[in-house]
Amino acid sequence: MMPFQKILFPVDFSQAVIDLAPSVAEMAARFGAAVTVLNAFNLVRNYSLAPSADDLWDAEFVPIPYSAALQKLRDLRVRRLEEFARTHFSNTSPSTLVEDGDPAMVIEWAAHHENADLVMMPTKGLGRFRRLLLGSVTAKVLHDVACPVLTSAHEPDPGSLAPAGCRSVLCAVNMDSETADVFRAAAFLAKSFGARVCLLHIEPSAGQSGQPSDPQEIRDAFERAVGPGGAAIGAKARVRIMDAAIPEGIRRIATEEEADLVVVGRGHARETFSQAWSHLYAIIRESPCPVLSV
Repeated sequence: MMPFQKILFPVDFSQAVIDLAPSVAEMAARFGAAVTVLNAFNLVRNYSLAPSADDLWDAEFVPIPYSAALQKLRDLRVRRLEEFARTHFSNTSPSTLVEDGDPAMVIEWAAHHENADLVMMPTKGLGRFRRLLLGSVTAKVLHDVACPVLTSAHEPDPGSLAPAGCRSVLCAVNMDSETADVFRAAAFLAKSFGARVCLLHIEPSAGQSGQPSDPQEIRDAFERAVGPGGAAIGAKARVRIMDAAIPEGIRRIATEEEADLVVVGRGHARETFSQAWSHLYAIIRESPCPVLSV
């Protein structure tokens, strides 16, 4: 999972994507990662279809042919994407990819086909009402794509959209089977950016059974997960335990810690249907900074 070597950047030419492009370029430069700039050509619904779930990775899949008029529009889209890549990635040499079909399915296919180890995309939480909603494409990608996904802050005016110059990382864990992966991701980014780390565990609501967690146990679990070098980072990490609703608690601590990035699990441990997954959309909506879900 780490370090990042291939970044997939889905592009729909919106202002949110344009705002995120400098952060994608910065991440690529910092980690020496290759970038694939992707666009889903889905101009006419039900005319050009992404592969079905059953044949999603079938190399023999043949797309539906276009009429001359639609092919011309697709060619224009290819040139527009190439111009976008030249404009926003002048210091790198990204590859461009236009694929036919539903955007979420195209992103899932491309992440697998390109062996991406990071997807970067905005959430499009604009306006007082839309801030309550997570973009449908983003929601599908979070649910279906296996690699880590970095989403921009879901604020109407998000400001900095990615951990460029990241100084503070909040690592929020549920102390389940995904916790080690979340710890490792946070430690990797903290080391890469020279950032401080806060380890946050939100306890079950008052009234439920169970002993409160010991901060030293959380620190020890972090050091075990990270391995060599974990002790140095863990010794400096702050550990915070609180009783609160998960999204609101993460938002509060992220604000208090002046976090530039929140790292959480994404519920791949489906046998427990982890709290991180059930609250993920709300965590992203409420976070004052970008969220990396692993």
